[in-house]
Amino acid sequence: MKKYFILLVVPFLLLTGCNAGPAEATQQEELEANVMTIHNDAMAKMGDIYKLRRNFRSLRDTLAAQQADTVTLQALQQQIDELNQADEVMMVWMRNYSAPDTLQYEQAMNYLQQELKKIERVQTVMDSTIQAARQTYQQYEQQK
Repeated sequence: MKKYFILLVVPFLLLTGCNAGPAEATQQEELEANVMTIHNDAMAKMGDIYKLRRNFRSLRDTLAAQQADTVTLQALQQQIDELNQADEVMMVWMRNYSAPDTLQYEQAMNYLQQELKKIERVQTVMDSTIQAARQTYQQYEQQK
């Protein structure tokens, strides 16, 4: 009787064990795809950062030539610095990210969860910096 039980249980365990692999791979792929989607969305905003930084530099230089007060010039430079920092946050994340191809499932999932949190913070920094820069730029453009 034990023999028959083992013959029935072992194939069942093998089948359920085999099913875990593709499910795990799918979960890992989905999580990695989520990380990369957020990264790609943030990367698309890099153009906004470059454009805003260029606009602020031009505005700063124009106002400096018109001998604007130092408080205004400092505020514009601070905005440029914040845009530089948002840019650098993204560059740091990209330099440090490595696809978890060689990691075991649990390690890969932990790594991707951490990277998801990091890239979400990057996106938040970029979004808030861009929004603040746009508001500031509109304010100074109207005064020009």
